[in-house]
Amino acid sequence: MEIQTMLLDIINPYILLGIGVVLIGLEAVIASFILIWFGLGFIITAILSMYFDFSDGIWQLGVVAIISMSFILLFRKRVLEKFLSSEKNINDNFLEEGGYGEIKNQKVFFKGTYWEIDGSLDANKFKEGQKVIVKKTFKNFAFIEHIKETV
Repeated sequence: MEIQTMLLDIINPYILLGIGVVLIGLEAVIASFILIWFGLGFIITAILSMYFDFSDGIWQLGVVAIISMSFILLFRKRVLEKFLSSEKNINDNFLEEGGYGEIKNQKVFFKGTYWEIDGSLDANKFKEGQKVIVKKTFKNFAFIEHIKETV
């Protein structure tokens, strides 16, 4: 019984270099942060192939796989955090912001919505049409206070 081994001709280093450059170029279009590591693996293997004689192409592809997977495990998370994180944390919930409201039908009319007056306040202390400061809104309640009149 004869065992067959699969042999692949040695891949030209310039072909490996070209594959690496193409993968890095595709990364710029796709932005998956996966192809760049395989591109770097091909480029490093191409440089190694120029100075070290591999016995066949399987070893070259194995080196590409080892280098690429090592780069993915070591650097992908850090690179994603660096490039995809924002310097500012933008809070875009406009309902939680304060502002001015108006008392209508024993409720606070604020940003186009009627809100219940916070239970810690007596709703009878506010007059119909009175302007109030809305400190914040939470669930169905508006936390309000009287506008201090200046003379």
